[in-house]
Amino acid sequence: MSIESDILNDLQELLQENGVKARWNNINLLVLVSRNRNEQQLDIGGFVDSPDLSLRVPKLAFPAALPKVGERMEVDGADYRITRVSSHPRSPLLTLSLSSTDE
Repeated sequence: MSIESDILNDLQELLQENGVKARWNNINLLVLVSRNRNEQQLDIGGFVDSPDLSLRVPKLAFPAALPKVGERMEVDGADYRITRVSSHPRSPLLTLSLSSTDE
């Protein structure tokens, strides 16, 4: 068994135990939240929430194309904008960074 398949098998187990429901491009996903920050930024009229998420998803979850920066994604019922898509050619994982749809 290769290291890539070991990583994918371990991620599948983690997703079953701790996965969060997400939706992108009419595709239902189970994702692992690896970072979840909620800061506030000064805006006109006061402070506004500025969420920042990082997700791990198996690349196999996307049957056609991978997500792109700027696209919208729903995670656990909240809408976010994709700000970064990180992928290594040999890794079976995709890392997505998300932020508020307002930013």
